[in-house]
Amino acid sequence: MVGKSGIANRKIKTKITDFVLLTMLVFFLGSIPGMAFEADNSELMAQVFGAAEESLGDLGLEDTLIITDLGSPAESYVFLDDFYSEFYDRELLYTDNLLVVQNARNAPLWFAFFDKPSGNCTFIEVSYGDGNEISYQVTENIDFDTLSENQESIDAWSEKVSSKVFDGREFAILTICNAWATGDLDYELMQCLELHNHFCPGVSSGYILANWMEENFPFEDGVSYTVFSCPNWCKDDVFVKRWDATPGKGGIWVSALTDEEIEEIGNSPAGIFVVTDKNAGTMKAVVLGFDFDVVNAECGAQADDPSWISKYLMDLWLMDRGNWDEEGLVTEIAVIDIDSDTLNEMKLAGVNPYVVLGLLNPEGNGNSSVEDSELMGQVFAAAEESLGDLSSEDTFIMTDIGSPAESDFFLNDFYSEFYGRDLQYTQNLLAVQNARNAPLWFAFFDKSSGDCTYIEVSYEDENEISYQVTENIDFDTLSKNKKSVDAWSEKVSSKVFDGREFAILTICNAWATGDLDYELMQCLELHNHFCPGVSSGYVLANWMEENYPLEDGVSYTVFSSPQWCKDDVFLQRWDATPGTGGIWVAELTDEDIEAIDSSLAGIFVVKDNNAGTLKAVVLGYNSDIASAQCGAKDTDPSWVSKYLKDLWLMEPDNWDGLVTEIAVIDIDSDTLSEMKLADTNAYEVLGLLD
Repeated sequence: MVGKSGIANRKIKTKITDFVLLTMLVFFLGSIPGMAFEADNSELMAQVFGAAEESLGDLGLEDTLIITDLGSPAESYVFLDDFYSEFYDRELLYTDNLLVVQNARNAPLWFAFFDKPSGNCTFIEVSYGDGNEISYQVTENIDFDTLSENQESIDAWSEKVSSKVFDGREFAILTICNAWATGDLDYELMQCLELHNHFCPGVSSGYILANWMEENFPFEDGVSYTVFSCPNWCKDDVFVKRWDATPGKGGIWVSALTDEEIEEIGNSPAGIFVVTDKNAGTMKAVVLGFDFDVVNAECGAQADDPSWISKYLMDLWLMDRGNWDEEGLVTEIAVIDIDSDTLNEMKLAGVNPYVVLGLLNPEGNGNSSVEDSELMGQVFAAAEESLGDLSSEDTFIMTDIGSPAESDFFLNDFYSEFYGRDLQYTQNLLAVQNARNAPLWFAFFDKSSGDCTYIEVSYEDENEISYQVTENIDFDTLSKNKKSVDAWSEKVSSKVFDGREFAILTICNAWATGDLDYELMQCLELHNHFCPGVSSGYVLANWMEENYPLEDGVSYTVFSSPQWCKDDVFLQRWDATPGTGGIWVAELTDEDIEAIDSSLAGIFVVKDNNAGTLKAVVLGYNSDIASAQCGAKDTDPSWVSKYLKDLWLMEPDNWDGLVTEIAVIDIDSDTLSEMKLADTNAYEVLGLLD
């Protein structure tokens, strides 16, 4: 006879068994590709890493590469701190095991975990918002040698490419992972892939052209490059990343050439690189060519190879520096001495820079030295000696680490020091882009005191702190009265932060308010300073997204004409890079602007694949409103007036009336192609300018 206690125990055992089975079922369903598994914010990244480990095993330092677009999709930055927590908990290293690529704001949030020994790759997409979950997961073998072994394996992978097994990212993931696995992928080239988000012969050609320029026209202190991306192709994103040649800062000007013009110039023109040497007082237009026929002939690709094979073989060949001297690969077409007037003329819309140069017929249209591993420890210690403990509540760090030549060597040590103090990526850090010939610098800001310790380091012959200073940069204190304003203005003039006074003061003070939108702060990574110009770009971008939603199947092409700092927002937020043809840059005369609209801000072409439409949206931006409302006085120095404008523009409630829709014009693809040409003014093509 079974007593009551026996019956109770049986019920308990049954409930436990049911619970265990239910739990197993939930985890099982969560592991099936395409099945959703919901998690809260703090758990989603742990689930992503857990899913990858379930498929691949332990994520080891020697064998793992993670590629992700985390931070680019709208509001995905909320997962950044959790992602890095999971990443560093596994003792992985930033430069060895991670590539964070830029993507458009309307892209999905995805992760690719690659295991080198097996060649297996686990691709994961997540959805977030109403519910956080893994929405898609699949594991495939992407070892190039295996996939390209014979016709059967080639056809099998080509079929998976066609079916978009990695949601359209098959080429990017395969090429980057396999190139990384060779051990020969230069990290400075890999940094360019962050912006370009895939690895192709086009971006490889840009890396070679950049190195050629730096070798033949050294990128030293006092030297700058201005790029005329004409014709444009993927190469141009290298110059944006490597030289900080962004459209918003006037570093790159983008237009197209006709086939006839390319033929007339000859030698496969790759663009014009204007070298301004302030030391020598010279300005030279260096016209280069790049011949892909040389690569095609030497890389081993066959005429009938699918593009994922031929392009990867081209990339492999171009990765080998021993091939860069191959005759005809890079050609110096011309070197021409020019002046600033000529440079300004080359920038104008409707003016072909090759015509201006006469290359095209106009009718043709100090501390003691320390070891490498100790330098970052010394930098953080120096900041703490000046400011006290670097707490997560009060500390903000700005740096250009990773941009100056070979500073990537210190990235792992920097992040080790950073995370060793329990600081958070989204809350306590802004790593800004800079030119390759810039110094490596750090600014440590303490919100509670307003003090900022600025540090520069040298790391060629010896590793050392070469300059250090601490100043109070609290805006309210500095702008309190004329005496304090004059005192700081004097320090700006003397370049107390080596010329970065405005950038550091404005960004740190804006961060200290607690109201600096992180998505705006992301744009400052590329633009590297905070000004009303970049704020206007953020307002314009939000206006476009509200009125012409950036949904799946929708893309923007930007005609930055006139050009100003706003344009770097579009690169960062929409992945509208010169190399991918997302932005075209040309200048307008004052007369042209006045003839169209004095507030003219540019043309935004909206391509809606869902509706089958193409619209040219011409916008204006009225900066006078911000000037009138922000509280700045005519007598204020620029660091005061610009910061007050930034503060005013940080408030979305103030945006009404700033943006005007000048025109909306239905166009077709032929019109869009014509708008891109160097010989044409996009506004004339649209009929808005005679």
